[in-house]
Amino acid sequence: MKRKTKFIDPALWVLIGINAYLVYHYYQHPEVFTTLIWLYWAQSVLLGFFNFLDMLTVRSIAQPNPLDPDAPRSTMKRSSAFFFLFHYGFFHVAYLIFIGTMKISGPIDFGLFKYFLAAFIAGQIITFVQHKIQQRTIKADMTKMFFTPYIRILPMHLTILVPAFMHISNMGIFLILKAIADVVMYMATRPPNKSRELNTAMLASQQTMNI
Repeated sequence: MKRKTKFIDPALWVLIGINAYLVYHYYQHPEVFTTLIWLYWAQSVLLGFFNFLDMLTVRSIAQPNPLDPDAPRSTMKRSSAFFFLFHYGFFHVAYLIFIGTMKISGPIDFGLFKYFLAAFIAGQIITFVQHKIQQRTIKADMTKMFFTPYIRILPMHLTILVPAFMHISNMGIFLILKAIADVVMYMATRPPNKSRELNTAMLASQQTMNI
């Protein structure tokens, strides 16, 4: 049976394609940097929104509520999801204010913004569907789901915002670092391929029986 790898993932290739084109587009049109800053902020918001939906719609939870072990797990699911929504939303409001204080100039290209926002939404929908399929056979770790978006967004945004705040004019190399961080952190934080684990376990079982 052919073994799948994490590289056979349409959401991953959507992410690579978007980031690669935006880096290329920046080198052709450096004036779109302002648009990219807001587009990456919107990407972060989308990531959090879909993570909220993912937490809210998990089928089963791996661990009970540590503060109230006897509480229904459906209650923990809702409370964790809405607490994440509040926490992540507050973080992005502060993030929005921070971007507003940065001395970045240039018009916003709404055509570029809307098309690539739609592409980011498409990638998030693919990832969401993949998670729902995986959650048919595995229990969700709500703690991990809570922190995963932060693990993903912090490295990629630091590569953009720190040099921009320091008024470094040539942002091309930092956009490349952002793209790399985005893809690497996606691969590092995505759930394991459950079908691959099951195939490995079945193969090991068959080998044991043959012995």
